[in-house]
Parts: sequence; structure tokens; C-alpha cells
Amino acid sequence: MDIPAGFRELTEATGFTAANGPWFEKVEGNRVWRGFRPGPQHANALGIVHGGMLAAFIDAALGSVVYHAIDRRCVTLKLTLDYLTPARVGDWIEATGELLGHDEHVAQVRGRLYGPRHDVLAGLGDFALLRPGRPLRVRS
Repeated sequence: MDIPAGFRELTEATGFTAANGPWFEKVEGNRVWRGFRPGPQHANALGIVHGGMLAAFIDAALGSVVYHAIDRRCVTLKLTLDYLTPARVGDWIEATGELLGHDEHVAQVRGRLYGPRHDVLAGLGDFALLRPGRPLRVRS
């Protein structure tokens, strides 16, 4: 599988991410990119990448933007998406975003999903900020 330079596999992924990956991430300063190459298991009945998979992917990517920008874990409160063009199975799909603002409790993020030919999806999210230092608990 051809992965662009600078991306590392999220080998610590669990749950949904592990089941729907592999997913990859590149971090430069506080800028974050997430990428994955969808397989047949990510396709809908039309043979293109399922919109729910794209929504879940950008949701996770935007949460990662928050974490790297302000060192706070978060959960999604609201996610607004505009589907622009279909994503194809086998294409490298990449997400990036920017933190628009935050207070002590909520962060706002804007992001985009890109394919090799076109923008695939644009999104805005509001994320509830979890208590600083809150540990992640992995449930089996």
C-alpha cells in the first residue's frame, strides 16, 4: 500500500478506528493530516465510499486537530457536513482542519476531506473538551 511521505500508521488505534483502518496521521507543529485508503468494506451499494465512513473519518480527524492544537481530548457535540464529490475505493483520502476557536468547554473546528482529483467533503464541528489529563480507558 502506497502511503504518502510523512504519514505514520495509527498502530495504537482501537475500536472503530482499528476495525475500519488502517488510518494514518502526519503532524507538523500544530497542523494535522489524517489519511486512509478505503477498501471494498468501506463501499456503499453504488461502489463508492460510504458517506457514513467519510463522516466518521473527518470526525476523528477534527478531534485530532483539537488535541494537537490545544492538548485537550474531546468528543463531538455537533458535526455539519457538505458532501462535495464521491470518494472512490482505493484512492488516498486525506483530511485536514483548523481550530477556529475555543473556550474552556468547547472547541470549533473546520475541516476538509480531499481525494486525488477533488475535494470530497467539507465540515464544521463543535467538540466538548474533556478534563485536562483525563486518561483514555480502553475497553475490551
